[in-house]
Amino acid sequence: MEGIYERIEKLCEEKGISINKLESITNVGASSIQKWKNGSVKSPSVEKLSKIARYFNVTIDYLIGATDIRSTADTILNDEDILSFQRAKEKMTPKDQERFRRFVKNGFDFIFEEDNKN
Repeated sequence: MEGIYERIEKLCEEKGISINKLESITNVGASSIQKWKNGSVKSPSVEKLSKIARYFNVTIDYLIGATDIRSTADTILNDEDILSFQRAKEKMTPKDQERFRRFVKNGFDFIFEEDNKN
C-alpha cells in the first residue's frame, strides 16, 4: 500500500517537478514532505495536505491512501458524461435505474476484463 509520500512522489513525477519544488510552490515548508517519508513527522497537518491536494487537483483521501480515486467532487460533478447519466437517471423508474446500473457495471467489467486478470 502506498503511503502519503509515495503518492505525492508519483504525482510530482507525473507533473515533472521535484518534491522540493512542490514544497516551494505550495509553501508547506522546506523538507516537510521528506519528513513524512522518513517518519520524523507521523501525521502531516490537514492544512498542508489540503494545499498539496489543491495543487494536484486530487482529494486528501487520495493522498492518504483512503481511496484510489483522484478526482475531486467538483471535477466529477462538472463532467458532462456524469451530468448526462444523472439527467437520464432522474427520468427512470427505480427498476430502470437498477437495470442501468447493471448495464454500466457489465460494460465496465467487459471493457476492463484484461486488467482484472492481472
